[in-house]
Amino acid sequence: MPTRLRTSNWHSLILAVTLTLGAAVPAGMQAQDTIKIGPLKPLETLPSLGGGGAVPAPRSSGDLGLAPPPSLTPPPAPAAVPGPAPGVPPPAQAAVQAPAAPPPLPTSSTVTISGPVAQAYLYIEPFQTRFEVIFDAATVMDWLSPGAALPEEIAPDQQKQLADSMAARASGWCSISAGDQPLPVPQPLAAVIKGLPGNTLPLKEGDSLAMNQALVGVMWEFATPPGPEELNVTWKGWIKGTTKLPLRVFFGSQSENGELHSSLKTYRWRNQGRMPRPAPLAAVPQIVLQEPMRLPAGGIFWFLAGLIFYIYLKVKDRKLPGGSLPYVFVWLLGAVLMSQMLVIPIQTGEGAAPVITEVSEAQKIVSPLLRNVYRAFDHHAESEVYDVLARSVDGELLRRLYLETIQALTLDGREGTRVTIAEFSATVDKVLPNPKGPGFMADCNWMARGIVGHWGHSHPRVNIYNARITVTPAKDEWKLTGLEVQEVRRL
Repeated sequence: MPTRLRTSNWHSLILAVTLTLGAAVPAGMQAQDTIKIGPLKPLETLPSLGGGGAVPAPRSSGDLGLAPPPSLTPPPAPAAVPGPAPGVPPPAQAAVQAPAAPPPLPTSSTVTISGPVAQAYLYIEPFQTRFEVIFDAATVMDWLSPGAALPEEIAPDQQKQLADSMAARASGWCSISAGDQPLPVPQPLAAVIKGLPGNTLPLKEGDSLAMNQALVGVMWEFATPPGPEELNVTWKGWIKGTTKLPLRVFFGSQSENGELHSSLKTYRWRNQGRMPRPAPLAAVPQIVLQEPMRLPAGGIFWFLAGLIFYIYLKVKDRKLPGGSLPYVFVWLLGAVLMSQMLVIPIQTGEGAAPVITEVSEAQKIVSPLLRNVYRAFDHHAESEVYDVLARSVDGELLRRLYLETIQALTLDGREGTRVTIAEFSATVDKVLPNPKGPGFMADCNWMARGIVGHWGHSHPRVNIYNARITVTPAKDEWKLTGLEVQEVRRL
């Protein structure tokens, strides 16, 4: 099975994913709301499953709203400082070489940090639970390097060092158990982010960040049952003498407040029927083939063998002991019994899958296949992701979607997390024959709606896709084997 793809840099941009059922296209949508598939920008469209070029263009294969994190661009090299100019007095040379003073710290921004910050979030979703904690960067840096002077701004290289140091120190801070069963503890991911808890702002790669606007966030993602009845969160990250950690718990469409305390150390969350289990996967469309004809080869062989033996006796003018009647009776009885053995099914006609030409027929096949592909977002374990995709996808497309889904579902980026898919709806507009063999091609569009929740706030994502897909028979089921996304629109 393909191995999980990981990205080691915590500073790639957030994976934006999305998705919808029944959302309507706003009237008067402007042309600029339509973007061609290519390197889709995070937080503007569902990230692409395929690699992106620099120029927007239609994709030839899988793009279902899952995207590998964009490649990182190294921060620009510092500008060269001019050397001493001939004939320039030393004071003038010093003025030329002196670095520019850093800009003053913001004081009027709505995201200015006025004091120590410590806040935790618990996101409980089907198949995964994510724990996040945020501290102000000044407290973290003073804890990591006691007595060191704090800079007014945190440069990009300092942000990376800070995130790496925090991730290494926080490896044993958080653990979760489902009831009495401890869950495997994943490696934490750390990031330097901008803003306040519940009001974080995008921070471009390579930008410096004012100290009084900087937070350090750490997250753990645990694989949990689809509908856990009880979760116990244990916290050990009491830095700089903190004894209380406010906690906000999100589950389904609800939330509640709690608190982690250094004396209790564990917070218990109980479901009590408030978070429903996820809906089952859609049934994969079955192919109804014509029932094959059953040839009783055993009975035919017995009948012919008995007939040949009887003719042989007649030719040799020999008689059966006891007469012919007992022989005929045994012969017919044996033929009846042998007719149930060695039965060979023979497919009449071509035995191929039915030809799909009507939009209504294609609609019943395409919608559940695409819906199940999106349900891969529900799962965390790689084997479960593969199994869900394999229910509806086959061939080379299965391998591509699996590898790229794993990469897209990997927590990464400055504010990286995965999307929670809420609703999905697909419509087939046109059906075409498959020029490469059995099955059919369909021009269709679908809407997908989801929510990206992180650091105490959430972003709805609604996208409309227009694509041509290829569906072919695999054994007795229809499978998705080709996908070419033509256009994506964000509402």
